[in-house]
Amino acid sequence: MNQEHYMEEALKMRNLLEEFLEKHDGVRYPSILGVREHIFTGSVSSLAWFMSNQETSFVTIGQRVLANPLRVRFHYGHPDIFDRLFHLTRGGISKASKIINLSEDIFAGFNSTLREGNVTHHEYMQVGKGRDVGLNQISLFEAKIANGNGEQTLSRDIYRLGHRFDFFRMLSCYYTTIGFYFST
Repeated sequence: MNQEHYMEEALKMRNLLEEFLEKHDGVRYPSILGVREHIFTGSVSSLAWFMSNQETSFVTIGQRVLANPLRVRFHYGHPDIFDRLFHLTRGGISKASKIINLSEDIFAGFNSTLREGNVTHHEYMQVGKGRDVGLNQISLFEAKIANGNGEQTLSRDIYRLGHRFDFFRMLSCYYTTIGFYFST
């Protein structure tokens, strides 16, 4: 895993793990805790700086809004911490097929939400992340996200989430997953 954990952030881990003991929406305990990412390869070049800012806007700013107030944040990558007991007692963490599910991380969030889990985001902690910052890697990342959204349209998970969410949460889920690609 291309993650780095800073010493001062490691001291906050106890506080982060105690978030599993609090009901965040007043009803359910969290099953996935999301934290911020700091792209430390952003100072390599101007292209790396652009990619770092792009990643920061999606992973930090976007995830904050998806978690609260929209409540449609799923699992978006490495820095999330799973409640292992919750997931193992409800069928596992992700899908079994490596061909169908390119974006296995969001499917883990779908499974958690469908099984009455709660996914949160916490700003007081961050982990470092290194990225390959070439122009080809930026376009491959965008292609991976687009392919993942194509897979979401083929899965039954979006259909099931749409039937369980209220109207506003369903629209938020649509426009933050496959609807974004349909509209663009």
